[in-house]
Amino acid sequence: MATQENGSHNCSNDQERAAKQTRTLIAVIILLLLVIIWLWVKPPVPPLPAWRTPAPPPPQGPGMDGPQKQRTDSGVITAYRYNPHLDINAIQLKTKHAGTISIDFRPHTAKAVMSIGGLGQDVTVDYILHPNDEVVGYQLISIKNNRTGDSKVMEDLPPPPDVPSHITRNFRIDNPLLITDEYGGIVALRKDSLLFHFKPGLVDNIAPLIKDSHTFGLMAVRRDDDLGFVNVRHDKVYIVVSVTIDNKTFLVR
Repeated sequence: MATQENGSHNCSNDQERAAKQTRTLIAVIILLLLVIIWLWVKPPVPPLPAWRTPAPPPPQGPGMDGPQKQRTDSGVITAYRYNPHLDINAIQLKTKHAGTISIDFRPHTAKAVMSIGGLGQDVTVDYILHPNDEVVGYQLISIKNNRTGDSKVMEDLPPPPDVPSHITRNFRIDNPLLITDEYGGIVALRKDSLLFHFKPGLVDNIAPLIKDSHTFGLMAVRRDDDLGFVNVRHDKVYIVVSVTIDNKTFLVR
């Protein structure tokens, strides 16, 4: 009887172990299924915020435009151009790739630019799109003579004084040539080899008087040639301080 009871007891233990293993296997399978389901429906990782996304690097290399659209080109100087005041303020180049282009510079840098390259000489220029939104064109940064190696950088040149000197002269002129800009604004009076320069906009309020008058009293200061300006007619240029018309004096500086 004892042997039969022991056999029954061992059989019961085997059944319990088998049932326990089955439960464990089922639990493992359920856990694996849950993991698989979680991986399947897991939401995608959100992208980095915009402020953390690295910006693309600026373009590099020859001929590539940077943030200020800087360009480099070589060509032969075919002309120097001038503004309504008859001051030279642009260089005209015949290039291989861009054709004929005109590049502006500030009038008081004309002598420095022209000292680097004369007509017919080969130069290399750096320039950018014109900073003034109202003007379509280019602005000179630097110029180099390809034969001599001489160069100038525009930023290295000092600005001109607003009033070139404090020594005034008085003039009385009759029937001068009236010089206007492309918009009809009065920019100067010219008499023989003398040019009397008005700062833009400062005589707009008396423009009708100037246009109707034939005789003018002018107080002006001489603009010295050493300031770097180049007048295309080689006039003696005076900066007008005041204008007298019909015994009425108007300050214009």
